[in-house]
Amino acid sequence: MDVGKLTLSVIRDGNSVSATEIRSTRPMAAQILKGKTPAQVLQIVPLLFSVCGRAQGAAAAAALQAARQGDAAASAAEERTIVCEAIQEHLWRILLDWPKLLGLPQQEQRFAGWYALLRKIGAGEAAMDIFLHEFERASLGMPVAEWRLFSDYHALQTGFSEAHSPVAQLLSKLDALQHDGKRPDTVRLLPAWTATEASRACAGKWNADFSAHPEWLGNAAEAGAWTYYADDKLLCDVRQQGGSAALIRVLARVLDVIEMASGSAAKRLDVVSPAPGEGIAVVRTARGLLMHHVRLAAEQVKEYEIVAPTEWNFHPDGAFAQDMRGLEVEDAEQLQQLAQIAALSLDPCVAYEVEIRNA
Repeated sequence: MDVGKLTLSVIRDGNSVSATEIRSTRPMAAQILKGKTPAQVLQIVPLLFSVCGRAQGAAAAAALQAARQGDAAASAAEERTIVCEAIQEHLWRILLDWPKLLGLPQQEQRFAGWYALLRKIGAGEAAMDIFLHEFERASLGMPVAEWRLFSDYHALQTGFSEAHSPVAQLLSKLDALQHDGKRPDTVRLLPAWTATEASRACAGKWNADFSAHPEWLGNAAEAGAWTYYADDKLLCDVRQQGGSAALIRVLARVLDVIEMASGSAAKRLDVVSPAPGEGIAVVRTARGLLMHHVRLAAEQVKEYEIVAPTEWNFHPDGAFAQDMRGLEVEDAEQLQQLAQIAALSLDPCVAYEVEIRNA
């Protein structure tokens, strides 16, 4: 199946970004699930999604089970596989994509080794402590306990200016590049809903239009790891002291890896049945909150909606658009780089291209 792509147009009027246009050819895959049986859905969903496939499959299974049997809880095995997949996705960006974009050394061999290790951990064949120890040594350059002592922006900047670890180099480079970027004062974070909270917030909205352009309280909102740690003292101080949104998003990804590997993160999968025959599952993926909603009748799917983080963040008035609009940048190449940084920090789950256009 063609998973589509995003075209992110940044429109300049002189030296100022006056508008953005986001064009998506990403298909609304959930539409083909209507009329299918639960068994067919469970076969089809893993084939539709090459990115976050375990999270998508687990969300489908949980939502269907809730619709058929009432509220259900995720098993420890399901939770473990979702955690490992989310860490793999974070590492892909931290070790490969960000270094490539910022001109830092990529760590292909280390990524491949950790990816394989996390598959074993997900299958119950290895302990997470093994990965955590290696991540502390090879990426953080310090124990997690020491990392958690960073409580404000200044302490973080001092820490990564003195360290030589890959994570420190990434954060330092991103911080330096983003001083001319837009500040995250107006970022509107999507709450990290439980299934029950999602059911209440989205009641009466489950349809194809909502899946394509989701809104909360009438406005677009940002999904991502930042939303899981919106009250974290360090992230709040970086935001208050003027650190860029992209820096905070990457920092939140690092924090999410630490919390998941340490066993301290909130559970990733939650499910509820708000009414007979209806199921809602939410998953905290690496990119943000994923929601599946299903309504069954006579063992047949009558409604199925999937709301993914990409549709939140690349909404016409979403986080990418907000990052870009109003930027004052004289140099077109610098604007291209800032747009690439914003896009990667929001991490769409499909291919994308950035184009700079004159008004």
